[in-house]
Amino acid sequence: MLPRVVIHNSVSLDGSTTGFTANLDVHYGILGSYEPDAMIIGSNTAKTGTQFFCEKIPQEEESDFKKPEILPDDTRAYWMIADSRGILEGLMHVFRRSEYSKGVIVLVSEKTPEGYLKYLKERNYDIIQAGAERVDIKQALEIAAERHGFKLIVSDSGGILNSILLEQGLVEEISLILTPEIVGKNGTNLFRGIEKSGVQLELVKNEIVEKKYVHLVYRVLKE
Repeated sequence: MLPRVVIHNSVSLDGSTTGFTANLDVHYGILGSYEPDAMIIGSNTAKTGTQFFCEKIPQEEESDFKKPEILPDDTRAYWMIADSRGILEGLMHVFRRSEYSKGVIVLVSEKTPEGYLKYLKERNYDIIQAGAERVDIKQALEIAAERHGFKLIVSDSGGILNSILLEQGLVEEISLILTPEIVGKNGTNLFRGIEKSGVQLELVKNEIVEKKYVHLVYRVLKE
């Protein structure tokens, strides 16, 4: 059975996810209010995150090869990272160390390089293999729900993964934090990867946050 999926993102007034400074306290405060079992992130977004949060990638240590102990009362979400090409090799310990995650699950495909799979297994990462060339997101979500009991997953990612989730009809809700800034032609549209037009939405919430931002929540209407 598929878990519920919510897309959550901060965007500029003209719908860009880049080119402006998002309010991270507002962004993650609202995200946390969903109390998701897991967050799903694309490899490009994850790699960009390491560049944003780390001035320099720290060296791996012996402890990075061990899966962290999870206490029963740990309410943090897991991070599910889709990386069929292995572009995060050598970077995974950055996510494992994060105070915002209680564990990392890596989504791979049948074509994922063997060297990358060896790298993950040597470090005891949970792996979900789904899909031939690229990660089959729907199948991966089904496996995650069955294996880990996930009921709610939030996508805090970029346009590619969010577009896949929407086009495959996996999204129930879209949560957007509107930032009062226009990026212009150098922006990156949140749903730039969607090929089909006419995705219908229903507004279920609009709230002014800190007298500056607008939190919009839409329900995705199924065909």
